Amino acid sequence: MLQRVERAAPVPVQSRTDRLMARIALVIVAGGLVYGFYSLGGPVYWKFYATIIHPFQDHHPVPAKTAAPVVTASPADAGAAAGGAGGANTAKAAVVEEPKPSPSPPPVVASPPPPKDFNPDHYPLTRERVLPLLQDNLIMITWANHHYLDFAKSWVYNLRKSGVRGFMVGAMDDDMLKDLVLLDIPCWRMNTGITKRDLGWGSQNFHLMGRFKIKLIRDVLNLDVSVVVSDIDTAWLKNPIPYFHRYPEADILTSTDQLGPTVTDDSLEKFPQAGSAFNIGIMLFRPTSKGFVDDWVKSLDDPKMWDQTAFNDLARKGHGMSEPPKNLWKGYEGKLTVGVLPSSIFASGHVFFVQKKYEEYGLEPYVAHATFQYSGTPGKRHRFREFMLFDDPPEYYDHPVGFVEIDMDIPQALLDAAAKPVTGPMTGDKLGDHFALVHHQLFRLRAAIAVALILKRVIVLPPIWCQLDKYWAPLYDGNIPGSHWKKPFICPADHVLDLEGGWFHHRPEFGDHLQYKEYSFFRNIRMSKEVNESRVVVDVCKPGAEDGCAKGDAPAGVQNGVIRLAPNRNSDEIAKALDSVKDKKIITLKNAADAFKEFSNPEEQNRFVNRLNHYTSVDCCLESNPGWVWYDFFADRAHSDRFGRKFDAVWKPRRGDTDQLIDGYKTPGRRLASVSDGAGAAAEEERSDDLAVMRRDQGAGSGAAVARNLALPERVGLPRRLQSEESEMQQEVRFLHSMEMEAMFSAP
Repeated sequence: MLQRVERAAPVPVQSRTDRLMARIALVIVAGGLVYGFYSLGGPVYWKFYATIIHPFQDHHPVPAKTAAPVVTASPADAGAAAGGAGGANTAKAAVVEEPKPSPSPPPVVASPPPPKDFNPDHYPLTRERVLPLLQDNLIMITWANHHYLDFAKSWVYNLRKSGVRGFMVGAMDDDMLKDLVLLDIPCWRMNTGITKRDLGWGSQNFHLMGRFKIKLIRDVLNLDVSVVVSDIDTAWLKNPIPYFHRYPEADILTSTDQLGPTVTDDSLEKFPQAGSAFNIGIMLFRPTSKGFVDDWVKSLDDPKMWDQTAFNDLARKGHGMSEPPKNLWKGYEGKLTVGVLPSSIFASGHVFFVQKKYEEYGLEPYVAHATFQYSGTPGKRHRFREFMLFDDPPEYYDHPVGFVEIDMDIPQALLDAAAKPVTGPMTGDKLGDHFALVHHQLFRLRAAIAVALILKRVIVLPPIWCQLDKYWAPLYDGNIPGSHWKKPFICPADHVLDLEGGWFHHRPEFGDHLQYKEYSFFRNIRMSKEVNESRVVVDVCKPGAEDGCAKGDAPAGVQNGVIRLAPNRNSDEIAKALDSVKDKKIITLKNAADAFKEFSNPEEQNRFVNRLNHYTSVDCCLESNPGWVWYDFFADRAHSDRFGRKFDAVWKPRRGDTDQLIDGYKTPGRRLASVSDGAGAAAEEERSDDLAVMRRDQGAGSGAAVARNLALPERVGLPRRLQSEESEMQQEVRFLHSMEMEAMFSAP
């Protein structure tokens, strides 16, 4: 009879050898896990950031075949419109002007689809493929992964409109290559293996992209052709090739992060007076620069070296001074002839979108580079759209329900106060006028956002007028050190709103996603007449003057294209009153601050407050840390912000995310601005009454309408009547040169 065999019990690990081997095994497993995380594409944080927090999975439809506008250079005068009660009690209206659209290019014939046997290997970068594309012996190139397909289409569209046909786009992944072939865009396969998502500033992918870029320059130069390299976040407004041929002796021409131009014409910058970092986002290389580029590539063997820092170090080594009349200079130990492109017309994001130096000098800009901005890829896209430089398809300019915009009212006192110069280091006593001006506009935008959400429409952002600049370090004279321009100014939306973190994503905790458009939206030549003329004005009645105003118990009547709506309506009442104009594409809110009280559903109201608490960005920076201050959609009432901090009805700024009040801050009083027009005490009282709107939930004040002109003004610009003539002195403060700061200026 067979006996049952018992299963042996596991033998415990007891010997020193066994314990040692177990520890070695654990170390090997741990090392494998660490290497696995590393091989996924860089530091774990940035991988998580790029794939989970900010994936940016945009949809990129086939581009439209209609024309897109460009910015012209000649300045335009802006008029002033009367407002107020008449007589001495008038307030002038700031007029927003828009980029003048250029004539539409000839229609483009639709490209055939790529062959069914599409093979990525058929698109190498070779001399045979490049030479037929040369324009005046020069080729312009950029590169991008699939995340930036819409940027690539816009880059090509603007080049073609400016008359450039000699260009190529490098495809960093095969999905990008296939779409470029489909769009009939000259391209080649880079096959980098870098992520198809947003590159994420500071990530390993970001630095790998920089190294591929430098090797790409070397590869093109080895074809014995001159090349202009251009980052994908650039918009070309004018053919630069004739400009580059003015300087045939130059080995390299480079753009710069210089904010205070050293020349006021289209000459090259004076060096070393233009001492800021060279920005490698826009550069010309001739074959004579091969030796320099080889050394540049070698310098990047150091994994800690950043490509732009390496370029600056090499080019400045043993440098000379620029020599008139061409302002070329010797660099790289005298072996390289270099020129610094004029910052006013080969412009960084600050010089172009904020200072508008090309306009101040009466020059035609060649290119705008979307640097110096604060909302990542969505912020760059929005800036180009504000200036009508982005190639959006026709469906972008319509919506099944429609749009909500604001007929913005800004008291003249706020504009006058913002026109006063700010001098010296940035301290708390210099914040009051700026925050009063910006918050006044945010209160009206708050109501318009509510109306857009209630009606399931798209909000069209207003132009936001500012007094102070924005930076990653302390301001001086209210500006980034080294810059100077007239105030107040229309600041880019990313100066005030968090377009990347708050507005861009679908956030369930906010409720329904809110789409938004740029302030120049209705002035774009791609906007159809049918949409643009389907309008109704909702004139919100003043509190206490509500006779004949719709209260929201029935659809409102429309007279001469206008609805008169009683103030402080809840969401149900607004929906009922405006049901009568649901067929109109555009609703324009007049006296917007009085329109909305709250959502009828308390849970929806809580989501609305949470949404707006996350929609703002920060003003930055004061001279001591924490130096930033959050803008606040609810600064006119007692409330709690996104950090749980409690604010009284009289708002006072706090440092950063702390409860620390800012020393020296003064809430603007009733005499915010002096009466300079001689109108007397009556006008001053009128202006003082206007300012009261910032301290209560109701009341739009009696300021004039700002920034609306249904006649479609031609271009964006600062109204001359707002330009302060005080303090023309420019502070020549040099840029910070740390690697981190330079990287932020030019991050893609």
